[in-house]
Amino acid sequence: MSAHVRQAAGRGRAPRWRAIGASLAAAAMLASLAACSSATTSPSGSGPVGSGAAPVTTPAPTATPAAYADTLRVGWSWEPRWNFRGLDLNDYSTFISFQFLVYSRLYRYDAHYTAIPELADGPCFVPGADARVVRCRIVATTFHDGTPLTADDVAYTYRLFALPDWCEWWVRCTLEEVRVVDDRTVDFVLSSVDPTFLTLGVTNVPILPRHEVEEKYAAFTDAAKGLTADGIQALVDAVGEETGGDPAICSDARLGEVDALLARLGARLWREDYRTTTGELDPCAYLAVAADELRRVASALGREGLEAVMQALVYFSTFQPLSGTGPYRYVSQDANRVHLEAFAGYHGGVAATRYVDFVPAKGDGSDVAAGTVDVSENAGLDTAYRAAAAAHGVQVATMQVPIPNYLTFNVRPGRLFADVNLRRALQLCIDLPRDVDAATGGSAIPVYSPVWPVGSWADDPDLPKPARDVDAAKRLIEASGWQLGSDGIYAKATVRLAAEILVRGDDGERVKLADLVALQAGDCGMDLQSSPFDFGRYIEGLMTYPHNIPGTTVPFDIYIGGLFIRPDPSDGLGILVSTNVSDAKNTGGYNFGGFSDPAYDRLLAAGAATYDQAERARVYRQAQEELAAQMPVIFLFVPTGTDAIRSAVTAVDGPLDLTALYWAWQPERMVVAASGN
Repeated sequence: MSAHVRQAAGRGRAPRWRAIGASLAAAAMLASLAACSSATTSPSGSGPVGSGAAPVTTPAPTATPAAYADTLRVGWSWEPRWNFRGLDLNDYSTFISFQFLVYSRLYRYDAHYTAIPELADGPCFVPGADARVVRCRIVATTFHDGTPLTADDVAYTYRLFALPDWCEWWVRCTLEEVRVVDDRTVDFVLSSVDPTFLTLGVTNVPILPRHEVEEKYAAFTDAAKGLTADGIQALVDAVGEETGGDPAICSDARLGEVDALLARLGARLWREDYRTTTGELDPCAYLAVAADELRRVASALGREGLEAVMQALVYFSTFQPLSGTGPYRYVSQDANRVHLEAFAGYHGGVAATRYVDFVPAKGDGSDVAAGTVDVSENAGLDTAYRAAAAAHGVQVATMQVPIPNYLTFNVRPGRLFADVNLRRALQLCIDLPRDVDAATGGSAIPVYSPVWPVGSWADDPDLPKPARDVDAAKRLIEASGWQLGSDGIYAKATVRLAAEILVRGDDGERVKLADLVALQAGDCGMDLQSSPFDFGRYIEGLMTYPHNIPGTTVPFDIYIGGLFIRPDPSDGLGILVSTNVSDAKNTGGYNFGGFSDPAYDRLLAAGAATYDQAERARVYRQAQEELAAQMPVIFLFVPTGTDAIRSAVTAVDGPLDLTALYWAWQPERMVVAASGN
């Protein structure tokens, strides 16, 4: 993923994952549930890898008790809604989502985003002297169709997700080979020691039944006989030209053509998902999504081997749900519901609630208050709603969105903020908590590092959080030889302490924050000017070396942006290692501010060289402290979202802990009090 793409991700409504990923953070059960779990014996070998936490295996009731309703209704308000209708391989979600109910992974995240075994039978481990080989034993269980889960299914799934187009996001590109040791044991051979494989790779990949993938792929290729990649792509391009025209052309004839082709290839888009506020079909929105699906068909037809299978899987798995090993199995769907049933063979014990239905939600929490929806995730809840929620039988969970917004300096030699004193001075000039509250209307929290989320296993609660101190800021500036001019701005020789704060003009929160930073910097003798720019037009140039101010040949000095990060601390911290510095050869390097610090590099290297999570946490906290001292970036805030949950929703063990980072991480333990209870 290019640097500018990661930058561009940091905007707008929370992504669907709210984990690693995907708006990518809400969905966990009370942290005390982990304490109730029974330990699983670690396989023999050189020792456990990662946290060593055991999977939760407390058996759940075999049937929903009379005190509870038999159905948990999860509201969907995301567009397009069809993402809830099947295995969306572009979804990196930790919601109570279709994916995480139907499909299990080797590991999953607990309430604090520590990876713990799920399908792995105890912690994965290094079986010998070669630390590049990680072995995982899998539990004895079956897919929803009754077929036993085997190591071959795991290996086949990982070979698909380790393909070049997928590996970075899903399994880590260090995965070189997957070996089946026996029916319940698989070895992952990495190109180098990579602890992120145990925090990202084994938590992301939904384990799929090989036999079903191959059967559905065979049916797909049979249905596609006579079709060509070029022919499908030509149709996709035609739809794009028509829907993107002025005026847009979204004809009934084109709708019919597209629907017929989708049906031939085993897919269906529900037109009800593309209704306007007046209840009418939005044909252009429908055709745009249909074209995206057909683009995947073209990609599959244009490839061979596993690459063709994977591209086809992205297409058909959304519409033809495969069997999983998760706590719920897919039963049926119609225009207004996706219906799941508790899987009797679930290895963790039968889910506490018999059914889960995904149903349309209004997105404002009103249907939760009315009792027609039990959980509405990422709902747009205003202040008045939240204040009155308890009185209406609603609980509200606030979650952090993994998009830290930051102010980055160009610290290259010769640039104004190459001087660390000036960087520290600017941090002391701003009142971060008040500025964040004012700029975001209270919908974000201040942060002081790129480790996400606040409160996770590598977060450093002891990082300095300096209060505004104008006098201390001025002392730092003067210590670097700057003198206050008659205009109230510091200068050194002929250079004034002045710079533009670049910020994308279409992000109102960041623009407001840039304005506040510029205003407060003036009190410290800095002449900073907020400079919004056309993001779509200039982002390529700004994010490519030498990172010039849009419309000029002058490199930037300050930029406010956002960055999408995943739960492993190395993901955010790793951006700033010196090997990622952009230059004439590495024009798109993530580290576009040019920060280079050997001490920081050594700490990141140490964290990447061990599977010991406690040791990784220690060195990553040191790395955060080094960043705080060198200040190449002032971290600003992460957005927050809100989930609305009926007060009737609880866990079989007691009340939900909605303060947990990932409050619904065990949806199979959730229950809804029956009416009258």
